[in-house]
Amino acid sequence: MSPHVVLALLFNAILVAVCGFAIVRGGRPERRGAAINLVAATITTVLRLSDARYFAPAEKVVMAIDLAVAAGFFWLAISTIRFWPVWAAGFALADLFMSLFGRLLPNIPLFAFHTGLGIYAYLALGALALGTLRLPRDAEPYLRNGSRRSWLQHLKETS
Repeated sequence: MSPHVVLALLFNAILVAVCGFAIVRGGRPERRGAAINLVAATITTVLRLSDARYFAPAEKVVMAIDLAVAAGFFWLAISTIRFWPVWAAGFALADLFMSLFGRLLPNIPLFAFHTGLGIYAYLALGALALGTLRLPRDAEPYLRNGSRRSWLQHLKETS
């Protein structure tokens, strides 16, 4: 088995483990973050398995998926009381720049380009895993919900 296949299988295993953990143990923001990661990874993988041109730096469809991921994490960061989506949005934005610079600097080896993308994907999964771990198992409903609105409502009720 080639090293590329082993690395892809390892990433998929970590993706499923982290997202499954977030879905089972996390609150609403963690479940949404897991959905963002799973949907984007699945669509990108299907595209790349169907046609090798989707491996190219700054390929339009993959770039649109990456942009949607960055926008999803940005939306999550501004609409929740959690901090991990800020990190995930930053890593998704760095991934976008990596794709753009991969196109602008054509002498970069494809392996280096994809290694950079992989690092940011692992970091985003790490942010999701740490955010899920930080949520107490017996968290109050307003914490599980994670929205700023429910948190403000809780503050009004306790004041």
